[in-house]
Amino acid sequence: MKSTSTTQIAPTAVAVDLSSGNATWMRDIAILAGFCVILLFFGLGELPFYTRGEPREGLVVWEMYRSGNWILPAVNGDYIPFKPPLFHWLALLVSYLYGRVDELTLRLPSALLASVGVLVIYRVAARLWGQTAGIVAGLVLITCAEWWRAGTDTQVDMTLAFFISAACLYFDFLYHERDFGLLKALGLPLLLGLATLAKGPLGLVLPGIIFFIFLTLRRDLAFIQKLHPLTSGIIFLAIAGSWYAAALWQGGPSFFLRQIVDENFRTAAGTYGHYQPIYYYLPVFLENTLPWSFFIPCIALFLYQRRRRLEQERLLFPIVWLISVLIFFSASLGKRGVYILPLYPAFALLLGAWWQQLEQDASGLVSLARWIGFTFMTASLAISLGFSFYYAAQYGLIDAQYVAGLTRFKNLTRALPLLANMSVVTAMCLGLYLAALCGLAWTLFRRDWRFTFAAVSLMALAVSGIIKSDVLSPVAWERTMKPFMMRVNQQVSVDQPLVFYRDADYGVMFYAHRHIPAYAAEAAKLKPPFFILVWEEDLAELRSRPDLKMLDISEGLGPAGRHRLALLEYQSGASISAPLPVYCLRHGSRTNAGEQCNSSADEED
Repeated sequence: MKSTSTTQIAPTAVAVDLSSGNATWMRDIAILAGFCVILLFFGLGELPFYTRGEPREGLVVWEMYRSGNWILPAVNGDYIPFKPPLFHWLALLVSYLYGRVDELTLRLPSALLASVGVLVIYRVAARLWGQTAGIVAGLVLITCAEWWRAGTDTQVDMTLAFFISAACLYFDFLYHERDFGLLKALGLPLLLGLATLAKGPLGLVLPGIIFFIFLTLRRDLAFIQKLHPLTSGIIFLAIAGSWYAAALWQGGPSFFLRQIVDENFRTAAGTYGHYQPIYYYLPVFLENTLPWSFFIPCIALFLYQRRRRLEQERLLFPIVWLISVLIFFSASLGKRGVYILPLYPAFALLLGAWWQQLEQDASGLVSLARWIGFTFMTASLAISLGFSFYYAAQYGLIDAQYVAGLTRFKNLTRALPLLANMSVVTAMCLGLYLAALCGLAWTLFRRDWRFTFAAVSLMALAVSGIIKSDVLSPVAWERTMKPFMMRVNQQVSVDQPLVFYRDADYGVMFYAHRHIPAYAAEAAKLKPPFFILVWEEDLAELRSRPDLKMLDISEGLGPAGRHRLALLEYQSGASISAPLPVYCLRHGSRTNAGEQCNSSADEED
């Protein structure tokens, strides 16, 4: 077996001296910080919750904040949290600092971790391959759509991705360290334990697979002994196992079924969550890495040319990291785009390493990159012209039939109407996009790769800004229940009963700042007057009843964008001939009043 002590590092990695370029270092940090502020922190707390996932995790934090139970709070009084608590603990600390639980305090941990992840990738790439590789890798990561979206979400995925990435980078550091002791080795189980506390056993299994494949390819499985496996195992169990033991003692079999069986085994088998075909992640990856995915052929050629010295140039581990994550999640039948979030740092590292060599390379890489650059520029110009024609048609300047072809694309059909009324932010982003597009053409003809990268980065920033301001924002206000629940809170005091007639909604529960049980579970105990939240499709059945009075109805259409919610009052003293029907789940059969009925859906978002 090969010893790690004989591993050679590429000359570029050894020659990098970050301390000699303080001005360059500060400039790069300022650029990355600017991108992070725009894409992650700007307007972070302004958008209301409008999906199922964000308020679901926010409710866990609110229950911890309200009850003081940091282990396994009973969310809405009746269900066990879906995920381990590391993200919730971070959000709880921020909430204590601000003195409230709201959109800002719940999203801030993800934004901070995403920003630190960008800076860490910059630092690593700069040390391995050079300053250009560092700034390229950092900007590629922050402009990957899935990365900045996850960095503005109240979800556990960014926490998981950050600690898995940190564990991978630390393992690579240990492997190439000539000599390290026990104290340094224990940093790895610490990171793996935190990753496990972010989203369960996946935080250990996925990095373990990456490490094993890499060591197998290096024929160096003996390196595992240098990691002090027994002591490391004890540290890991102390970090992750302590919470699992406490949660199992508190939650019993229900906790085991929810967080171990459902969230891991049933998701992998496709019986729980979102079933997708095996090729699902390939288009997702290409879409979420735009515009950088245009250059994947260049990266592939770059790696092929160095296929006999991948390890010497520190390229092998990022390749194993990226491919292992992609294959691992593709093998699972339950899939969501955000699951492959841990592979984007590896992709950013590889692209940074390639771009570092681009100006110095006399091989066919430069020619290929230039042709791909012109292809990207042509596609961008065509898209710009398409949007120009669309706006011209909206204002009656040209016949609408000239842009009818745009409506054939499902995503464009949804997004184009949102862009019809151009905001100031959109106008600024479009101006930046067009200026960067012109700059791209100029730099490609001059073969100035540094400014080519700057132009593409600014175009990615402009498109992301448009998506944030003119796509996500209108969708959020169209679907959120926040304004409706603010009015409900004014009409229904906390000591008055409020129940869901049928299906519950996490956003409604979060903005209610109270528990809202299912009517089926409380029907036998309720005494009028009480208040019921009823989905619009159930109103036809109930509208004619004299004992029900409609007080309000939401303008928001809910997470699916199809259902409004009404507030009804069950009036005292009303003359009725039949009791209010009792249901559990949507499309479920009637049940007898008082039978057990959970107020929350069990399917993972």
